Amino acid sequence: MSYSLEQLQMASRLFFDLLRRKVISLDDPAAAECLQDTGAYDALQYLAKEGGCRIMNSGHRLHLLVNPLGSGFATNFTQLRNKYSRVERKTHLHIINVIILVFLAEMDQDEQHFKPGQDSMSYIQIADQVSSLFQSWNDMDEDGTFSKQWRLDIQAMYKVWTSLYMQTKSQEDGDSLSRGYGSRIGLIHEGMKLLEDEHLVFISENEKRIFPREELYERMRYLYHDVDRYKELKALIGRTLTEKEGEAHAAH
Repeated sequence: MSYSLEQLQMASRLFFDLLRRKVISLDDPAAAECLQDTGAYDALQYLAKEGGCRIMNSGHRLHLLVNPLGSGFATNFTQLRNKYSRVERKTHLHIINVIILVFLAEMDQDEQHFKPGQDSMSYIQIADQVSSLFQSWNDMDEDGTFSKQWRLDIQAMYKVWTSLYMQTKSQEDGDSLSRGYGSRIGLIHEGMKLLEDEHLVFISENEKRIFPREELYERMRYLYHDVDRYKELKALIGRTLTEKEGEAHAAH
């Protein structure tokens, strides 16, 4: 299909704006202009595809999704695996992935009744849930069968996580959080900053609490809910935490 110069200009303006902002409201003039012209919107999709990206239209916003491989515009989020590919960092990467999944699973409790602006999690809540998960999973992984079944290196993650202090001295004394691998809070902050960089959450550093944006709920509805691996791990996390909570109540 051929496009006019005007259509290509509209599409390219919006595409590069999406590269900068990640998510754009359909009410934005550039988005509205492009969406009103079928040829311009097709050109936008073509530009995204050629750049190793794709456009997700939630009905409220346009999301630019960057393919993890073969894209010249891969973000810190999509390049996370390559960025931390050294042997000593692989376990930290796996833990960060679990941290992100714990947060998503908590926010994704009821897909029909998301509560943007009301739902949130503190760093301590995430740390407690991750600790419960690793303890339970490690108990079930004596012979490595559980790790193999779920394609998770449970024993390595458990060993690293339990060796970390909850916070560094500077995190305890200061209001602002610091990223890094020296503490559980630091690893959690690494994961949450990845979501914040994608404009999916807001981090209140003074409260040490993460608030999801409406964009995160859209991403869950229109992308994550179609990913089998996400659904499987979300269900596993939910079952594990529910069982752990039941054991705690029984003990009392």
